[in-house]
Amino acid sequence: MNFYVTILGSGAALPTGRRRCSAQVVNVNGFKLLLDCAEGTQDRIRQHHLKLQSLGTILISHLHGDHFFGLAPLLSTMHLCGRTEPMTIVAPKGAKEVIETTFELTGNHVGYELNFVEMDFSEGLHRVFEGKRCTVDAFPILHSVPTYGFRITEVPRGGNPARVYTYACDTAYSEDLVPFMRDSSLLCLECTFADDLAELARERQHLTAGQAARLATLAEPKQLLLTHISARYKEPELLADQATALFPSTILATDGQIVEIK
Repeated sequence: MNFYVTILGSGAALPTGRRRCSAQVVNVNGFKLLLDCAEGTQDRIRQHHLKLQSLGTILISHLHGDHFFGLAPLLSTMHLCGRTEPMTIVAPKGAKEVIETTFELTGNHVGYELNFVEMDFSEGLHRVFEGKRCTVDAFPILHSVPTYGFRITEVPRGGNPARVYTYACDTAYSEDLVPFMRDSSLLCLECTFADDLAELARERQHLTAGQAARLATLAEPKQLLLTHISARYKEPELLADQATALFPSTILATDGQIVEIK
């Protein structure tokens, strides 16, 4: 059994030829979660030889389009492909209304049960999903709309220590987030901007590469995974260089990449 993440989209705001917008499939010992669902996610799932119907739960960090606009088409396609299993969707408050209104106004429907777990809290760590292979806890992070990070913890077998994948994207810098990120086997943080654009990052409530690395030095994960890269960077290795200067165990996400959670 394995615990790993497949990067479907690692770009910020708008898709490019090199990077599509935010989406990941997390495989926890055979149980698959979709983490964010930007436009075109269903196509990328097929492109990377994953099965739509194998997804067990969907986690949405916030309702900005580059994290959410692919959800209604994905759910509809699952219906057209014959899905009958219920789907749990963990998302900020309002997601249920958006999906139901979209289906109502377009005359579409799905022939399987949608179970929405809507997040509406401003502090603390909250259990939002519990299954046989993993649990998911959510915590609020700092962005222009209600936004949440996730801690995905495997259910350990045979007395082995549980591995943890923590995801926080999009967020402004705050050391108050560090307690939610501690004890992570892999910590995934956005790094939309290089360090010279720290003021722009502050205004838009995003992180620079150096800020992401600073959070990692405080949280002490085994590895740091950087994603949500601005399309302005034709040579994004610059971001990796800035982060690794502070936190050497850093990986810069690329679309199609598979990262093992050790």
